[in-house]
Amino acid sequence: MNTLRTALIVSFLLVITNNHAFATEWWSGFAMGTSEYTVTDDKGNELYIACPSEDGEYVRATATIAGNRYSSQQGDGFNVIVDGYTNTNPFDTYCRLCGEDFPNFWDSLRNASTLQVSAGGQTVKLPTTNIGVLPALGDPANTCQSAW
Repeated sequence: MNTLRTALIVSFLLVITNNHAFATEWWSGFAMGTSEYTVTDDKGNELYIACPSEDGEYVRATATIAGNRYSSQQGDGFNVIVDGYTNTNPFDTYCRLCGEDFPNFWDSLRNASTLQVSAGGQTVKLPTTNIGVLPALGDPANTCQSAW
């Protein structure tokens, strides 16, 4: 009886873990002084946004596309396509022009009907369900800051 009970509990935990690992909606969290926003599709493609709360630290993001990981802080980064409009590496806010575009990008992202990320010649569609977890830039709880 204990073996059956243990097997059922383990099976239940695996189902919960697997469902969360590929939750096809946006979710947020906070760890080690950083607000985190993530969306993953059922194929493991992902957009992860990190917003440190420490002064002198700025928004950054990674995208996983077909098993390849791209960072907004390395090379050409990745593009974010919101409602058909391509934003070129929008989380790289270290140049003045890039930083000036960030508020408009963030607002459009928060209100997206369709969302895609692209890099390395590949483009994937990501869910927009629960995208409202992304706070407005003017929200005092929002730690997403552009470098400019």
